[in-house]
Amino acid sequence: MKKTMMKKAFASVTALLAVSAMMIPAAVGAVDTPTINKSPANVIAAPTNTADVTVKKDIVLFNTDGSPILSPNITYNYDITPADVSNAKITTYAPDDFEDGELKGDATPITVTVKKGIIGAVTTGNDNAATTNKVEGAIAFGAADDAKGNDNATKHNANRENAEPVTLSNKVTNSMTITVDASEIYDTNGDGKQDNGPGVYRYKIEDVTTAEELKAAGIERKYKTADGDTDKYIYLDVYTKYNADKNGLVVYGYVLLKDTTGKDNVDITYVKNTEGETLKITGFDTESENKDTFGEGTVAKADMTSDAYHTYNVEVQKVTAGDLADTQNNFPFTINLTNSEVVTSLDDFYYQITKDGQEISARTTSLGNGKLTDTEFGAALDAAGEWALDGKTASTNLQLQNGDKILITGLPVGTKIAVKETNNTKDTYSVSATVNGAATALKSGTASGNTLSVASEADAALNAAANVEKANGRDVIVFTNTLRDISVTGLLFSIAPFAFITIAGIALLGLFMRNKKDEASESRI
Repeated sequence: MKKTMMKKAFASVTALLAVSAMMIPAAVGAVDTPTINKSPANVIAAPTNTADVTVKKDIVLFNTDGSPILSPNITYNYDITPADVSNAKITTYAPDDFEDGELKGDATPITVTVKKGIIGAVTTGNDNAATTNKVEGAIAFGAADDAKGNDNATKHNANRENAEPVTLSNKVTNSMTITVDASEIYDTNGDGKQDNGPGVYRYKIEDVTTAEELKAAGIERKYKTADGDTDKYIYLDVYTKYNADKNGLVVYGYVLLKDTTGKDNVDITYVKNTEGETLKITGFDTESENKDTFGEGTVAKADMTSDAYHTYNVEVQKVTAGDLADTQNNFPFTINLTNSEVVTSLDDFYYQITKDGQEISARTTSLGNGKLTDTEFGAALDAAGEWALDGKTASTNLQLQNGDKILITGLPVGTKIAVKETNNTKDTYSVSATVNGAATALKSGTASGNTLSVASEADAALNAAANVEKANGRDVIVFTNTLRDISVTGLLFSIAPFAFITIAGIALLGLFMRNKKDEASESRI
């Protein structure tokens, strides 16, 4: 199957050769790139023995409120192998066939047969030397300044969960570097002689990140499934030629490409006024995976093919009611988060505690620059998918009075929240709770119900952990403690018994006198 890869408006080769070695040219919105000489193809200004190829990866971010969130912690894994080219061919033009960016009238296409990549010529920072038939690569998210509850973590803009369309710039991005050594292609056994000649060498890059790893990080895989997940494959064509002395090879350019059929041996034709350029990509990123709409900056949610990270928010509020309820008392709360599916990722989130209308701080300065502020606390689910904050420990500040709240932002899919409050007063409160406005059952000791009488130093907790899953807005849990006013002791209860006795006595006396009268009437003749 032949594919064409080109539109008009050729860029000047002379200008491109001024690009510094291995710099990735700026991405373009429309796919109008002819031959190897323009982005996302890469020309090496000074051909070199060793070339570094950058492969990008993006994750599009979502949050129920559209709030900025922390990066998910996940490492994507890749296998790089020689492509099964099977006489695949590339048809294009020579650089000197262009003049002032235009193809010369007498230019004739050149067709070359693609060669299978030499695996010994490729390395990455994550290669396992024990596997000689492939090279392993990796792209990690949740770096040191993002991960493990770091208070200096970076927040990233997120789409609202129900966003339509999706803003592709709301993402996190990272990359890996593949190093290609032309000398290893030329001389594979180190005897100084040519084993492979100049030409185009093709490598296959496969995303081998497992479903379990994605699930553990709360990542939604968006690869297409109708054609067998072929989007998990991309290809690297490395362009080599002889060095000046003809005793070795140099790399003078490379192209990352993707064929939607997932075939290693796809033929590529770079010819003027054709559409074959759509195969050129920059990696596993939004530019490459949403090529048709990337230039517009958005994509319909149903059409997005980039991986997505979905997060949710929950707020716990404190209310006191009744004339005798102490509005200034700080009730200790304990919050436990669990996620049975997020078991390896140490997913990060952050929280804010608002007291008396002010967000409290544990730091003295605001970090700014996209970092957590001085009122935001970084936190993380542990390796078992759990996290707890206990207000009985004063340092946590999770001691809420009337009107106070805690907001937890950026929780991954499948998170549950358990909330417990301690009555640290000497009074007995009537306690109730709602989840998103609906009454919910509580438990206190062996008692359970929607409203419970909670004595001094006793706890009231949600009867079951609540799901953090509201897609529009945030989940809101409200604990209400009620202490109503009482009758004045010594008045009603001290007088009432005597009044009752007096009234009862009068009634009995009246009944006795009536009976006596009736008896007297019956005895008359």
